[in-house]
Amino acid sequence: MPVRKLLSIAALAGAFGLVAGAGVTQTGYPSAPIRVIIPLAPGGAIDVMVRALGKAFEQRNPYGFVVESRAGANTIIAANACKAAPPDGGTICLFSRSTVSINPTLYKNLSYDPIKDFEPITNLAFAHQVLILNKNVPVKDFKELVAYSKQNPDKLNFGSFGVGGDTHLVVEWLKHETGARMMHVPYKGASDAMLAFKSGDIQLLYLIIGNPDIARQVNEGEVKGLLVPGAKRSPLIPGVPSFGEAGLSPDQSAFETWFGMFAPKGTPAEIVKKLNPELSAIVKTPDFANQYLISKGFEPVGDASEAFAKFIVEDQKKGKLLVDISGAKLEQ
Repeated sequence: MPVRKLLSIAALAGAFGLVAGAGVTQTGYPSAPIRVIIPLAPGGAIDVMVRALGKAFEQRNPYGFVVESRAGANTIIAANACKAAPPDGGTICLFSRSTVSINPTLYKNLSYDPIKDFEPITNLAFAHQVLILNKNVPVKDFKELVAYSKQNPDKLNFGSFGVGGDTHLVVEWLKHETGARMMHVPYKGASDAMLAFKSGDIQLLYLIIGNPDIARQVNEGEVKGLLVPGAKRSPLIPGVPSFGEAGLSPDQSAFETWFGMFAPKGTPAEIVKKLNPELSAIVKTPDFANQYLISKGFEPVGDASEAFAKFIVEDQKKGKLLVDISGAKLEQ
């Protein structure tokens, strides 16, 4: 083929977005596997869900996902990696409420701005959570726990997966609302906190119901389920009362964490518009939702990018309130 013709073809390809860095194009997007940065260690319910999401995405598109774990530092490591990625659609990122709505207030000098540095694609799911108690603590419900904690102010410790996460802040809010007396003991992650709970070093833990074996342990009485946020009980642990039943705020959205998909700022709008309906359709598919979300304690969302952006603005206000009540403040 003549060189002039080759050059003409290349020019046309560039003009129509058919040649791009990382093998990502607008017309044939994606033309390479998409890197998905997640802020969690491999093996958990979210990691499994994202990998399954990638397989489902590949069934509908030429390529799927390559999942890259960047765990640590209250999701800051993952956020910085996403911020630094080329905004060409080759990288998208899973963030939690901590990344977007809590860290901006928690940290004095945060290295990223969740509004200025990222493009919201869709909120994938809310995560239902539960406050669990060691069965050896002699109380039957949350009301009795509050009374017991006031009578025994040095006997109760609650663990968290780190200072400033929802596993910490929601319990601080419960203390603020009820006057309960208990000491916070932060751990490096879920596995360390669960070991401490099982050994009796801590007596309470607030965590996602979908964490391994939690629903079974609660339902079979191996641990006491005290509360779930919101006005309604969880169908996975129906014997556990809701915040509303305990006389606390029934506003579930104020306390539940969520996991959404984002892209680096500057990612072409055409790519975001391609990803949003694809990801939304997958998480709303009954088979996918039941296997990877609902059965693990998650509620599928899959909203529009514009709706997700508006949600974030309001959720940041709620996250700030939780941080302010806790009094927590960290240096990055």
